[in-house]
Amino acid sequence: MMEYQAFTEVEVRPHRVARAIPWSETCFGCNEAIPGGLGVRAYATEDGCIAGLCTAKETHMGFPGVIHGGILSTYFDEALWHATRLADPETVAMTVEMAVHYLRPVRPGQKLRVIALPAKIEGRHIYVDGYMLLPDDRIACTARCHYVAVRRENALNGEERQRLHHEQTEKIESIVF
Repeated sequence: MMEYQAFTEVEVRPHRVARAIPWSETCFGCNEAIPGGLGVRAYATEDGCIAGLCTAKETHMGFPGVIHGGILSTYFDEALWHATRLADPETVAMTVEMAVHYLRPVRPGQKLRVIALPAKIEGRHIYVDGYMLLPDDRIACTARCHYVAVRRENALNGEERQRLHHEQTEKIESIVF
């Protein structure tokens, strides 16, 4: 199991948005029109973080009234992956390992902020820590994702660059996290 420093609280403050990250119509994590899709909308902030915004759906429950942990992990994978691209826009990375610490339940209908801290790059290995905030600014869970950069000659690199992406219509100036 990979080690990371788990945290239980953060200083919540506004972060200025540098740009909205386009979403892909073939992605389960960012396209809410796909059956069951999560609809995470990601934004890069001026201080090098990624903020993913989403609303927990009733159809994603595990226990009654509680969102399934696998869905929460997917929220993390979606938002934290964008931090790999922020660190190196030419990199296409795939998840190798993820550790999630669940601290509080997430309920259907809650608006969530999934925060990715700046990526740490070690050769082809990329590590991203993150946390998920509930509407009351408490941390629901934390994560570390370990990604590996796909080799440049791998066909997946070209396929990822050719995927159809859509600009976000909602303009946000700052996100509190």
